[in-house]
Amino acid sequence: MKRLKPSQKNLLGYLMFVLPAMLIFLVFVYYPLFRTVGYSLTEWDGMSKPIYIGLKNFHYLIEDESFIQSAKNNIFFALITMIIGNPLFLLLALALNLPLKTRGFLRTMYYLPQLMSLMVISVIWGLILQYDGVFNTLLHTMGIDGLIHDWLGSRKIALNTIIFMNEWQTAGFGAVIYLAGLQSIPEDLYEAAKIDGASAWRRLWHITLPLLMPSFGIINFLLLVGGMRYFDIPYVMTNGGPGDATSTMALKVYKFAFVDRQMGYATAASVAFMVVIIALTSILLYFSRKREVEY
Repeated sequence: MKRLKPSQKNLLGYLMFVLPAMLIFLVFVYYPLFRTVGYSLTEWDGMSKPIYIGLKNFHYLIEDESFIQSAKNNIFFALITMIIGNPLFLLLALALNLPLKTRGFLRTMYYLPQLMSLMVISVIWGLILQYDGVFNTLLHTMGIDGLIHDWLGSRKIALNTIIFMNEWQTAGFGAVIYLAGLQSIPEDLYEAAKIDGASAWRRLWHITLPLLMPSFGIINFLLLVGGMRYFDIPYVMTNGGPGDATSTMALKVYKFAFVDRQMGYATAASVAFMVVIIALTSILLYFSRKREVEY
């Protein structure tokens, strides 16, 4: 029998470790992905035999105003959460990085909403923000009826209300990522800058912010992906309403599949959804890499 060379033995050993993971990945990721793409080219209700119709589902999607509106809502949601979230998370991280006696307690309190179920949070905020809920009752008690709104029932402000709730829920998580970035910056850089007479603002602008670019990239990636695949809060609080004011692509895919029983159309929508996410995240990662700073 021919003996294996050491390099061949190593290769065989590597394959023995890698193959199980590769098989699991193929069976539970790639196979469903290819099946989804296949079903997107069919007319199918989930029960009967799929009928091949080519690219008709994608043609219908382009003309589907409700789906286009949901895509716009997703992009708006993701962009606004990044624009508002980054300065909010950074300010919170800077505050939590101060040498306060209570900072351990404060860090825990700010992170608590991240540990709660989104469904539970959505139900609680829905009760607070409904027209006859706690918030409007409080405004009426304080005599500022001019600020009373139907926060979840108005097409103009319902999406903004959900964005506000999302920022509250994710603030602690974003602050933790920035806080980790702040604590990884060597103190020597700040001490050298102080010796050179740099003010606190210049230290923030020329040291802190450039060296937080990796954290900035991570947060934006998570906010973008999270914003694009948002489902829980709109589903529980508004069910996508009023109209399609708070509908998202994930919510539309769910309704196409399990409410309208249009599985083929739903899979086409999910494929389009996936393409949009891949395109946007690729652009974001490209620009994030260009802005990274080494020290």
